[in-house]
Amino acid sequence: MHQEIKQGLEDYLSAAGDASELPAHVQSHLGECAACSEELRSLRAQAQWLRSLRAPQDVEPRPGFYARVMERIEAQPASIWSVFLERRFGLRLAVASAALVALLGTYLVVSEPSGPELSSSPAVALTTNVAAAQAVSDPGPQAVSDEDGALQQQQRDAVLVDLASYRQ
Repeated sequence: MHQEIKQGLEDYLSAAGDASELPAHVQSHLGECAACSEELRSLRAQAQWLRSLRAPQDVEPRPGFYARVMERIEAQPASIWSVFLERRFGLRLAVASAALVALLGTYLVVSEPSGPELSSSPAVALTTNVAAAQAVSDPGPQAVSDEDGALQQQQRDAVLVDLASYRQ
């Protein structure tokens, strides 16, 4: 009951201007509870201070006030997108976009693998190495020297590594 009355004091105060107009159960509780009575006194003092700040008479705006307000509203940009039409902002946006494109392009060029062994497509590297292996395994009518034999062995090893590491 105490909490309900304490939370409802402001409503009771706004509905009733005088303590005699409060409901009977609220008046009896205020007589018994010092905390709620103090809260009610504090709320009344605040209400009186706020009333003292009220202007003594209604203030009318000067002639042309509404017209000036409407002119200012119409002079403001229509939407957030109109910011992009401003020269300074558009220039800064263009420079920042160009710098971003340059940075991304540089990154792609620097990080791009090169050579057939680092090809981006494993199938292309595999077909290249298989063709090289076939050429090595079928030398034709020429005689194979020791240097050619070492080269053939390196190429066979490369093909074997490619086949072993191939993933689909």
